[in-house]
Amino acid sequence: MKRSILILTFAIAGLLLAGCNKAGRPSDDSRLSAEDQAMKALVEQYVPGVIYSIYGKLADETESLHTLLQDLKAKAKAGTLTDADLAKAQESFYAARQWWEKSEAFLYGAATVYKIDPHIDSWPLDKTALAKNLQNKAVVEDLDAQEGGAIGLVGADALGFHGIEFILFRDGAIRKASDFLGTDRIAGYTIDGVSELVFATAVADDLMGYCFELQAAWDPSDYPYGDATRRAYVEEELELPTAMDGNGMTFGENLLATATLGSTYRAWTVAVNAILVAGCSNICNEVANTKLATAHGAEVADEDDVDADYNYIESPYSKRSFHDFKDNLLSIQYTLYGGNGADAPTGKTLMGFLGDFGYSGAKQLDDSLKAAIASMDACIAVGSFVDNRNDASVDKAIETINALDAELNKAAAWVMSL
Repeated sequence: MKRSILILTFAIAGLLLAGCNKAGRPSDDSRLSAEDQAMKALVEQYVPGVIYSIYGKLADETESLHTLLQDLKAKAKAGTLTDADLAKAQESFYAARQWWEKSEAFLYGAATVYKIDPHIDSWPLDKTALAKNLQNKAVVEDLDAQEGGAIGLVGADALGFHGIEFILFRDGAIRKASDFLGTDRIAGYTIDGVSELVFATAVADDLMGYCFELQAAWDPSDYPYGDATRRAYVEEELELPTAMDGNGMTFGENLLATATLGSTYRAWTVAVNAILVAGCSNICNEVANTKLATAHGAEVADEDDVDADYNYIESPYSKRSFHDFKDNLLSIQYTLYGGNGADAPTGKTLMGFLGDFGYSGAKQLDDSLKAAIASMDACIAVGSFVDNRNDASVDKAIETINALDAELNKAAAWVMSL
């Protein structure tokens, strides 16, 4: 459950620039200052190279996960499900999950405005409510027939990545085929294994739809990152929005149109500040002070109760918490370095801009980024967060990630001073 998402909204300013083209952007960049031209260029690289690319990958992988779970459900019904099938599901889940975590440095757009983030990524899971629903034959039949269309019958506290995670994993390991060919005990209730896969498949259908919405609500193009078929599915079948209220732009178009009529970003400094604060600082703060700190050092009555509020551990069933948090930090790296998967600044990047225009803290920011990612590698080397929540490596990670957060905010303040 997200507790520290910062929602920054900016009033639409009537900053009319002479000579705008039909897309609303200045036809002559020479009218901009050198700093504004550089910020415009880095945003034009960042939006497609990071946001469109990552949301495209997320949509691809959630679609694959849904298709795979449909196959697992059919095989479980036929009694032919194998451990090898579940091993494929494990890898598919990991792939989809990592792209979501690598998108969290830009939650300031559709993920927050449309409340997609809490819908697909809330925890802890309400296992008691889930078990009661899976004992209801009519609910299971509707989930089987309608998939995501019937997901409202289950309740919000069992949806998204963690609902699927709970079905596929126990104690950090993928479950066995025999688990789904018999019965399971959940919160004191006996549940049919096939019903669990019916539920997981329906949740995956719902998850896929919202990830399609994320892609369509940012990226207006059809190629190389966008997908017109998915956009039509979101708009016509799911009846979900893919354009912003007020200006009719996608979130990507809105950011690219900064400082022009219609954009909610009145100036390039405001846009870059939002990327640094509402994007990077927001997830940095959440990793350090919510995802890590809430469970670290907390008094607990039962160390084995990974669902309890006092434990507040994300991804407890797969035990991939530390990997999730590292991916969150990589989303900051890709943002600063200007490309999905980038391990160094290439082209017109935010990090390059800071150095080129004389920000004295540019090297410290880069060093802090590297130190924060290294701190998560150290946590991963210790084991899982579930089993090592009080390890000294967690203390160090919290300290180091907070230091990165401070540097991000210093850089944002400098940008706003231009």
